[in-house]
Amino acid sequence: MDTLVLATQYMFWVGFVGMAAGTLYFLVERDSLPEKYRSTATVAALVTFVAAIHYQAMKHYVGTDGSIDTLLTFPTEIRYIDWLVTTPLLLVKFPSLLRLGKDEGKRLLKNLVLADILMIVSGYVGETSINNAGAATQIGWVAFLISMLAWVYILGVLFTEVTESAKAAPKSICEGLLSMRSFIFIGWAIYPIGYFLTLTSSGGEAAQITIVLRELIYNIADLINKVGFGLVAVLAVKAASNAKEI
Repeated sequence: MDTLVLATQYMFWVGFVGMAAGTLYFLVERDSLPEKYRSTATVAALVTFVAAIHYQAMKHYVGTDGSIDTLLTFPTEIRYIDWLVTTPLLLVKFPSLLRLGKDEGKRLLKNLVLADILMIVSGYVGETSINNAGAATQIGWVAFLISMLAWVYILGVLFTEVTESAKAAPKSICEGLLSMRSFIFIGWAIYPIGYFLTLTSSGGEAAQITIVLRELIYNIADLINKVGFGLVAVLAVKAASNAKEI
């Protein structure tokens, strides 16, 4: 248990370093992209920069003493503030890379962002209820279902409208968009899994262990879904540029 707690605490440090390194990389790469696609690297850098700030704060709260009591005092609000800012920015990259018309792009972005905000807010309400009770609650279950429905809606938009629009994009960017879609499908699935672990725990010491596991899972997922997602977007633009597709 002590080893698990310590590993989780240090993953907050890894998260901070990874986000900071990602920010630097995206800023350096920005000027190597075609001018009309430089916003892709800018948004990627903004996502990881915001995340680095929050991970700096979170690693301060959780400490590195291997104590579960220290870890359990970590305010989950910081993580959800981060998600409330960064996840809509991740979704911005889809209409940005698709180069949709003004009205079509605004409509797609609005639908994705509104569903995303609902997903994050309901997740926060449910997780806070579970944390306060130390076990599953009715609010926790209802919030989980609402959050899942919002995520399924986002996936529906990505696998229909975005996938269809991607066919008209340059080949490298189309492939990048489909890979980014997989991040939302597979990568984001890690978050409800972490939530579900605490939702189905039996309480007591088992609940404490699942909370620690949840935070470890969230840290790993954040690195993959923020730095990795940005890398795929930026590299897709670079590949399209090198192949003279754009």
